[in-house]
Amino acid sequence: MHLGLHLLTPSAPSAAITMSAVPSAVLFDIDGTLFDSDVLHYDVFRQVLVEEGFNDGTPITERFFREKISGRSNIDICADLFPLKSAPEAAAFSALKERRFRALAECRLSSLITPGLEALLEWISAAGVASAAVTNAPRANAELMLRAIGRLEWFDALVIGEECEHAKPHPEPYLVAMRRLGVEPSRCVALEDSPSGARAAVAAGVRTIGVLSSQPASVLAAEGCEVLVKDFRDAQLWDALGVPPP
Repeated sequence: MHLGLHLLTPSAPSAAITMSAVPSAVLFDIDGTLFDSDVLHYDVFRQVLVEEGFNDGTPITERFFREKISGRSNIDICADLFPLKSAPEAAAFSALKERRFRALAECRLSSLITPGLEALLEWISAAGVASAAVTNAPRANAELMLRAIGRLEWFDALVIGEECEHAKPHPEPYLVAMRRLGVEPSRCVALEDSPSGARAAVAAGVRTIGVLSSQPASVLAAEGCEVLVKDFRDAQLWDALGVPPP
């Protein structure tokens, strides 16, 4: 989400850490990773929070969104922003926000696909590498986005954070994905764009690559991302996968 952000050029740990072998599985976040979709979430959150009277009706800033909302589960967001809301009230707010997101995404997602994604997915298929989508997005959102790239049934596993006991930043969604795929953390690579997602993947023991769509490089590096890439065309990504770029 390039909303006027000045993303830092990766320094340490920017040098790609080449794997000794091709990974057995690649684990993808969806929002902000497969798509630069945080811009849509930002627009919708600004709108619904003003309607809700949050912050006395003053629209949230990009920085607030980046630091307090991006990549987090709706349960955690509502608990922080609306601590006095009942569970049904928080659920109703989240449902409204996600309906509006899906309506907006229907007409804009195709223009927000992360460059190089198709080549990466084609390599995964050709190499026989397992794959999973691991997301804090509600299932309806996740399926909408995967349909937008024609890959709804393509991933070997789809793990929804809110369907686990704990969503990201807890490692459980990644642990569930690896259990379903039958792979060890040491044989996996995760691709993440948010602090909460990176924290979850790193805590699960997975080598994590940060995608610089929504956060400064320093933020993802601080969460343990070993490689930082602009998009899936970046040579450092392919170095980390142990193969030459396409």
